[in-house]
Amino acid sequence: MRLPSDVLPSRYALQLEIDPKRSHFDGEVRIDLTAPKGLRTLELHCVDLDTREIEVLDRAGPVEVSSARTDHRLERLVLRLRTGLRSPSAQLRIRYSGPLRDDLRGLYSARSGRRRYATTQLEAADARRFFPCFDEPDKKARFALSVTFPKGLVAVSNSPVVKRERGTRTETWAFAETPPLSTYLIALVIGELESSRMRRAGRRHTPIRIWGVPGSKSQMGFALEAAEASLVRLERYFALPYPYEKLDLIAVPDFEFGAMENAGAVTFRESLLLVDPKTISLPERKRVAEVIAHELAHMWFGDLVTMAWWDDLWLNEAFATWMAYSVVDDWKPEWKLWLDFQQARSQAFNLDSLKNTHPIYTEVRTPDEATENFDRITYEKGASVVRMIERWLGERPFRTGVRSYIQAHRESNARASDLWGALEAASGRPVEHVVKSWISRAGFPVLHVAPSETGIRIRQERYSSDLSRGTPAQEEPWPIPAVLRWRGERGRTHVEPHLIEGREESLELGPGALSFVYANAAESGFYRPLHAEELLDQLERNWTRLASVERMGLIEHQWAGVRAGTAPLRSVLDLLPRLASEEEPEVLRTLYAPLAWIHDQLVPALPAPKQAAFSAQISAVFSPSLRELGLAGRKREADDRRALRAILLQLVGTLTEDPSIEEEVPARVRAYLKDRASVDANLATCLVGLAARSGNKSLYEAYLRAMKAAKTPQERTRFQFALAAFRDRALLARTLELLLTPRIPTQDVVILIGHLISNPEAREMTWSFVQERWEALAPRISTGLASRLVAALPALQTRTHRKEVAAFFRAHPLPAAARALRQALERFDLEARQRKRLLPELRSWLRDLASEASR
Repeated sequence: MRLPSDVLPSRYALQLEIDPKRSHFDGEVRIDLTAPKGLRTLELHCVDLDTREIEVLDRAGPVEVSSARTDHRLERLVLRLRTGLRSPSAQLRIRYSGPLRDDLRGLYSARSGRRRYATTQLEAADARRFFPCFDEPDKKARFALSVTFPKGLVAVSNSPVVKRERGTRTETWAFAETPPLSTYLIALVIGELESSRMRRAGRRHTPIRIWGVPGSKSQMGFALEAAEASLVRLERYFALPYPYEKLDLIAVPDFEFGAMENAGAVTFRESLLLVDPKTISLPERKRVAEVIAHELAHMWFGDLVTMAWWDDLWLNEAFATWMAYSVVDDWKPEWKLWLDFQQARSQAFNLDSLKNTHPIYTEVRTPDEATENFDRITYEKGASVVRMIERWLGERPFRTGVRSYIQAHRESNARASDLWGALEAASGRPVEHVVKSWISRAGFPVLHVAPSETGIRIRQERYSSDLSRGTPAQEEPWPIPAVLRWRGERGRTHVEPHLIEGREESLELGPGALSFVYANAAESGFYRPLHAEELLDQLERNWTRLASVERMGLIEHQWAGVRAGTAPLRSVLDLLPRLASEEEPEVLRTLYAPLAWIHDQLVPALPAPKQAAFSAQISAVFSPSLRELGLAGRKREADDRRALRAILLQLVGTLTEDPSIEEEVPARVRAYLKDRASVDANLATCLVGLAARSGNKSLYEAYLRAMKAAKTPQERTRFQFALAAFRDRALLARTLELLLTPRIPTQDVVILIGHLISNPEAREMTWSFVQERWEALAPRISTGLASRLVAALPALQTRTHRKEVAAFFRAHPLPAAARALRQALERFDLEARQRKRLLPELRSWLRDLASEASR
């Protein structure tokens, strides 16, 4: 699938004529290239473009093109030359036209109300849908764009505008030539846009602006502040100035991903850039800051230094993910952002526990395979490995190695081995030996930790998500840079690193009895420690001595043991009383995940009295804290208190249907519909969803009106996704029909389907709708989000549905979701076995609760 390596572009000159209201655009591209003398075949990428004029010139003059054909399988334009090239340098000129697409790829059409926009999204391999090009990341070149468009609009691209010419109805803007870039990093946005004031930051006083649709200027302040904070910290980390002439951050009305790191012109979903400080929740604020930092980290790690091929995509994304959390944590330490990383990392653990997972480093042959790799393994597992290595080497040697790597490969391409070499030189440690197992092997280790006379015994094996099918085949042990936290009998707490390389090892922790030992201090390693019962009891007794992230980890790892069959269900449920007074919101958020799974997968199989008993226990543990806090909130209340109230409401409101909450919620939502300031923003999403569960047609219509009148992107999506929480079948049917209309942006179609599938009342009718209306729905399932649709389907649960899902996607394949389908079918089987095994354990736990209550 790779282009010949002996033809290299050095410069593209693009002249484009684009009207966002038209269905197609026109272009001309001139590509300066080097190639072997005598070359008679030129191949480059070109998809869905109508090429009209093709010329090849070398230093001796024109070279006749004898034929031009399209290879649809390889997505190439193949040119045959009558005679071979007479010089090693040549220029290829192609005039062409193409569709203004509607699938969020290439150059596509987006809308905001009646306004139309033309915008690009070219990663991974969609530049070829915008202009004929050598669409591979190691074919870097300089780009000079000139764009003609209707007067009154604005165009934003990678470089500053250097020339403007005005005609009667159109104007033409020429942009400065870029430094060397890969094709997937080119950006262009055209439409009615307004910008923030310019702010300059960094060593070169880089101009920074935020762009959005008219009327959004008041929502740009926070993003501007976050961008400046990130740029300054990233320059300091890399010891290198921001590498481009300017930094524009553009909110696009319809956008497939969260954001895209186009050099100097970063594009975003509106909800991840534009915010109203008065109505945004703390999690939304943190997410916006983290995404901005992530994309800006790519300006160095990804844009300035780019992977040589898509099999090293993980390195770009893993490093940017890790770097973003580091940057924002440095900027806003009170946000405790590494606790948020722990939540994201848990999803990578879940995915990597499947047999149909994949190594971080995965061979990529096709564009669809590249798209498949934009997942939790690439991002969160990759970032966890980067973090683990940084903790092992130490902050200073790691940073020194990264700086050396960036300097050595700036404006060029590199492979992961280049980074490992730089880190080894900076630290003197065998980095490649340690990291190789983590990136080239699927899965992760579990450490079984047991006490010994002088410390602990550790046994490692690959984690299996279901040991009822037998123990996994023995594999080579991982080299694990583990960090232990332990407390001796004299009351002193120790934090010690250990490189564990054997299948079984004993670690001496000094003489005397242990007060406790936790085998993944600060959750810095991508492995699961499962502590023996004696050690687990010690950890529970020392609960408050554990860091918040370790309390989160203990819950998560123990739940993983329950799912795998190596720990009893009650080992998690018995933690409930301990958590009644927990004040760290993220610890309770970690607990919510296993409780929600039990509530969804096990509780419905119980008789009504037992269902009520489970709900009553959750309510008994958490309702008192929620009542003490109340739902009203207070002015100048600390963020932690607001976040604690929000997660307590989620626990009690969604898992218990507590009558007092059920009575209070409708009134609060009615007030919120009239005045967005009447409800704490941290509660708004949960309240709007809870009200929908018992909502009628009148409330549904109110949500539709609120969507249309929404003043912020967050407000719009809050009401939009709450449409999936109604239980009335007629209202759910209306929501399904909306999926086929512009009222639901293409970017949100798959996400809304996911919300519907998570609603037990909507599951069956949603799956039926997907099957029956696929012909109309499929064009709205963007390639990059197709895997999310498939990943939601195991919530259907039954064997019948599993067969239907397998059969449907055999008949209607989604190439970019092929791995996601295998994972979904595995999860159908896995969760069926887990339900069968854990349901008796839940019954037993409830019986014991009843017995204790009757004493």
